[in-house]
Amino acid sequence: MIGHVKAGRVRIYKLNTFKTLTDNENKIYNDKKKTNADLLEAIHNNKYVREVPDKYLNERNEIAIFENDIVRLALADRECEKCDYQLLDEIIYMVINHINHNEILWQILRDGIKIGGKEYMLFTATTGQVRNVTVTLMRKDFFEKHKGFLMVGLTTESINANGGMNVGKYLSYNALSLSSSVKPQTVIDIDRCIVVEGLETVVTDKVKYIDIRRDDNGQCYVNDTPKEYQTKRISIEHTDGAGMFIPGELPSSCQIRGGYIKGAMFPFDFRLFTHEVSHNSILVDPWGTPHDVEEEDIRYIITTSQLKMWKQYNSWEEYKKKFKENNLELSINSYANPPKEEVTFSYQFLQTLPYNTNITELCKPAIEDLTKLKTDFDYMKSQLGLTLDEVTDDDTDEEIKEQKSQTVDTNVERANYYIAKALDIYPPLIHDKHIMNKVQSLFKAKKRAYMGGKLPMRGYYSYVAPDMYAFCEYLFMGNTNPQGLVPENYVYNKYYSGCEDVEEVLCLRSPHLSRYEYPRRKLISSDECNKWFGYMESDTVVSCHDLISKSLQCDWDGDEILVCPDKALLKAAESLPQEPLYYDMQKADPQQITNEAIYDTLVKGFSNNIIGESSNAITKLWNVPELADNPLMYDDMINVICALSNYAIDFPKTGKNLDIGEYQKLYKDLVPPEDIREKFKPQKIKYPQFFKYAKGKKSNLAEYTDSPMDRIAQYIDKTAGSKHYKYEIGTDEEFDYRQLMNNSVGKNSKPLFEVDRSDERYMKAYNVLNSRKKAKQKLCQDIKKEIDRKNTDTKEITAKYDVFHYYCIKEIKDIFTDKKGIFNVNLAVNYIIDMEYNKGDFYTTSKDILWKCFGNVIVDNLNRNQKTGITLKERPRMCYKKAVRGNDELDQMITDRMERKSVDITQTDMNYMGAVLQTKKNGSYYQNDVGLLFALLCHYKYAKQSGRLKEDGSFYITRKKHKTIIKPNGKKKKVDIFYNMNKIMEMVGAKSYAGSFTRFMDSGIQIETDENKISIKLDIEEEDNSEILFTVQDIYNPMIYLQAYNDDKELSECVVCGKHFIKDRNKKTCSNKCKDKYHKICVDRNNDKNKSATIADKKAI
Repeated sequence: MIGHVKAGRVRIYKLNTFKTLTDNENKIYNDKKKTNADLLEAIHNNKYVREVPDKYLNERNEIAIFENDIVRLALADRECEKCDYQLLDEIIYMVINHINHNEILWQILRDGIKIGGKEYMLFTATTGQVRNVTVTLMRKDFFEKHKGFLMVGLTTESINANGGMNVGKYLSYNALSLSSSVKPQTVIDIDRCIVVEGLETVVTDKVKYIDIRRDDNGQCYVNDTPKEYQTKRISIEHTDGAGMFIPGELPSSCQIRGGYIKGAMFPFDFRLFTHEVSHNSILVDPWGTPHDVEEEDIRYIITTSQLKMWKQYNSWEEYKKKFKENNLELSINSYANPPKEEVTFSYQFLQTLPYNTNITELCKPAIEDLTKLKTDFDYMKSQLGLTLDEVTDDDTDEEIKEQKSQTVDTNVERANYYIAKALDIYPPLIHDKHIMNKVQSLFKAKKRAYMGGKLPMRGYYSYVAPDMYAFCEYLFMGNTNPQGLVPENYVYNKYYSGCEDVEEVLCLRSPHLSRYEYPRRKLISSDECNKWFGYMESDTVVSCHDLISKSLQCDWDGDEILVCPDKALLKAAESLPQEPLYYDMQKADPQQITNEAIYDTLVKGFSNNIIGESSNAITKLWNVPELADNPLMYDDMINVICALSNYAIDFPKTGKNLDIGEYQKLYKDLVPPEDIREKFKPQKIKYPQFFKYAKGKKSNLAEYTDSPMDRIAQYIDKTAGSKHYKYEIGTDEEFDYRQLMNNSVGKNSKPLFEVDRSDERYMKAYNVLNSRKKAKQKLCQDIKKEIDRKNTDTKEITAKYDVFHYYCIKEIKDIFTDKKGIFNVNLAVNYIIDMEYNKGDFYTTSKDILWKCFGNVIVDNLNRNQKTGITLKERPRMCYKKAVRGNDELDQMITDRMERKSVDITQTDMNYMGAVLQTKKNGSYYQNDVGLLFALLCHYKYAKQSGRLKEDGSFYITRKKHKTIIKPNGKKKKVDIFYNMNKIMEMVGAKSYAGSFTRFMDSGIQIETDENKISIKLDIEEEDNSEILFTVQDIYNPMIYLQAYNDDKELSECVVCGKHFIKDRNKKTCSNKCKDKYHKICVDRNNDKNKSATIADKKAI
């Protein structure tokens, strides 16, 4: 779902440039004796078209994307009418992994690339992709066939002949066809549209000013930051990105895409305006041609800021001709959100409040929510049903849950929606441990989110809309300084105009970084506003007489602002200034579109990605304790970083960055160092303590301060969560898993979908479910790593989960589909439910796959069973004793493998080891140092990815050899501890760790030892796009993987214990012990086969 648009999905490949390396380049990359210079030389010397081997075209490298213009075009070629998770190869996303791979990017631009035996070219890179060092490839034959559609009749040659354009904008505009969108219910007729120039006026007011200038080389720099407010005449384009339509043509305000058009459309009856106000229906297009909106039946007015390439066409008629010749259509990207009572806040909005802010009232809704989640059954169901599955997924990492806990999912095809429905029908389901785990996960995720600043507040996200009445005064009356209907320092909002208790609102927008971004506006409610703006059900119309767009750094192309009438927040923010921060932004220079210019633009864009680190730097400053007495202590510094951040945001389009001069020294102390060795040392200025919850940081945290956000985190933690879960569900009935099954019976009262555990399909389904459960744990770990390395798009996270579950359903469907092509979904679900609640391997594991894939079937079953009262016969768990002796051992092997703890080793990890390890005079490492450090590194990475690091970022390894347990009869028993420091020493062949640990501490590792345990703290900041070199699939046996990597050896997996060993011809086991056990299993299995065959022969006789 996109807003209120239900968009289909398809799958595409997302690859990276490591997969394009030749065999020789891979050999150099993996050779420890070779340098980056050697690899760069090899890459540079490549003269052949690069290829991606077919082995990488697999499920792991698939992502799901929403439908868009290109997707619909590709499906039309395949004669498919709708998106149904098809795998498309017309476009592929390619991540440029490393600075050394920029040369590969150039080779792709110059020569193209072969993937799956087909030729691809670099098509574009969206603004978001540039920030994530990614480009979009397109199949060459597809581009050639549809280039008229993709470029609306233009070519690079025609653009260059017309003076060229900024390359960043060229890429961005070509990427518009990748924007998620759907076709509108009623086609937007291009002949009913007209393009006009937007409304621009000069507004004079006081601002907090930063004087930014350009030197002779075109470099922008900070010249001055005056202490006093400055009065400035500022040009505002009030309709930047905005157009309008006759009410009724579209369901509501929306964002449109298609044919180089991008922007928001708002309902306003401009034709009524021509009758009642202007008495003139003629306007002039940008090419100077007059148009009568009545005679031409114009229903949509589009501005030049929306038609991005308008200067490349000689007239509106020429554009329309090319639009129609190439079969283009206008599509809907999203509709306006409906008003809501409550919205999720952000820590950025709270950190800029004064230090003395009373946070108790701000936290009150959060405390009430957490209390009701534990005590109010109906309320809990309503919240669970609106929560994304990943938040309550048993396998999902806590930090992923926190990121998504406040995201409401309006697509009903979700597990949590069906679980909430199931609880409505069958309340005893709450006693299912899996369901209760989901509720507890929801509580923990919400609490963590609230401690990270995501407080519930009164308000909602609204499109910000220009005063279209003023725009029409300009269009039809020629008034260049129109009055409009919304006065200075007012806004119109239909929803809040009907609320008697709302007189003023705060208008906020992310990113929110400075104290000059808290504009408060009074509400205007007049008959005229209601008449002309009344069709905008949830939009917020701003005045053309003030500088609110500068306060919020917004335009009107679909930007959303948070409209908040919350009394507690209004009071907390009353001392904040209303003057906006202002500085001149630079415009892009035109260029000739060439491969060289595209390469230069992309490489500069990749290296200028500082948005996350600049906002984190500002957060550090807002947390400094001295602000309590001197709130303006870092005011200039924060403002300058705001400007730096906005220049970085616009960099992919403008190519202009900002030199901050004297502020650079402090900024350098605020952001992570560039030098690899320095990254692992404590930072000079640390992150605030609440970043533990807002960003998942575990190291480089300052002590708690009296900043508003730190106090909110402490208050929520102290006040919430003291009550136990206690629900009144209206029945004492115990949970019976059979109620989840389809218990239908035939005419002879025989169950139609009875479970048969000897059925071959049962065993196949068990194997699929078993492997998928393990794979999902790995997927969750991989996603957690991506989040650690970069700001991963939450849509992409959801897309990865959806691709995973798509394949789960497909594999189950393949098993239970008969020769006629009929999928017996009821039998499949009954089998899986039986496994989940009876099979020992699954009894305590997550049941998310069951609910995610078949939640709708379970709800149907519950509805049916509550009416009939029929349930299938109970089947005891002891039936799982196999007919084949030895299978129990095989099951245990599978369980052991599922419990293996794996970590990926990246180039950053190896760099860290290189930085820590000390060498002797002869250049060799000290004995055992490599093995011990690598074992500790693996444990650290697993503890981090599984959320087991302590609050200070440390983990510990026990020194004890035994522990005492209490047996069921109350007696004590001493048992061996499977893994301890002695085991690590034995594994690496070390007799002592004292010397190694001394050297590690000299290199900056923090190690503390007592009689029971050793506490270790490694500060490793994962780099963006750090390439995975190899995977340690068992952290309790890590050295074999390091050896295989260093020696370039292949690994085999022991068929008995599952441990890996260096491949040696056809060996199947890792040791003599496993070899003997495997032989016994094979003998037992053959004996049972012979016995079964004998019985069958006797029956036949």
